[in-house]
Amino acid sequence: MTVCPKCHTVHGDEHRFCQRCGNPLVPEENVPPNYCSNCGTPYFPGQHFCTECGQRIKGTAESRPPRRPAVQDDLFYQPRPSRSRSQPTLTKKGFPKWTVGLVGLIIVAGAYFLWPQISNRTPMVASPGTPVVSSPPVGRIDTLQREVERLAEKIRSAHMNKDMNLFISCYSPSYPDLGKLERETYETWKNFDFRTVSYNISNIRQFGPRHATADLVWNFQLYNNQTKAYELHRAVVNVTLEEIGGIWKIRESKDMGYS
Repeated sequence: MTVCPKCHTVHGDEHRFCQRCGNPLVPEENVPPNYCSNCGTPYFPGQHFCTECGQRIKGTAESRPPRRPAVQDDLFYQPRPSRSRSQPTLTKKGFPKWTVGLVGLIIVAGAYFLWPQISNRTPMVASPGTPVVSSPPVGRIDTLQREVERLAEKIRSAHMNKDMNLFISCYSPSYPDLGKLERETYETWKNFDFRTVSYNISNIRQFGPRHATADLVWNFQLYNNQTKAYELHRAVVNVTLEEIGGIWKIRESKDMGYS
């Protein structure tokens, strides 16, 4: 520790001159001891009052230079000058003007890059000879769904009750080999009893005002009259439907799988 012998300001060992009065500094042990004139208690450099009686140490007030304003009282560090930052100019709505300009730039850039793609789009036109499948309204699809379910329920009831008239009424008169279908159904009913019949309808699509297609998955639990055993079978059929007199009937059918 170093001490100024003139103003008794205490400094660190790295300083050589007093930061208050500029006088050369000396080690603390080289400063002769001083004693309070009132009580004789020794005091150390830098003290202004006696620690025993509170007497002001003589010469300290005169030896110290006039006190600087509180803003400049720091001996070792000077306050950094304040930098005033210019505030961005705000629009009436409180947003900086550069934000509005940036948004406008993004809009212009988006219009520049997207407009050629939009203008170059050509309407989808079916090539000559390609059949156009119209998409019926949602209400029409719901009605068609109910009609197909009603048709499948009639076929299920015909199998359960072995009602050939009801079964044949589910098919269009133009169905190919309708007589063969009738004979094969009679043969099936002769050898099997239908215990349970369930179905699932999917992929209903309408083309034209009176035609549609659908996929039907049938699940049968049969009792074999010859083997006296129960059997489970599953059949997947794709059907083409035709509306005749307000009633949907099967015009064609294609077996997609049987097990």
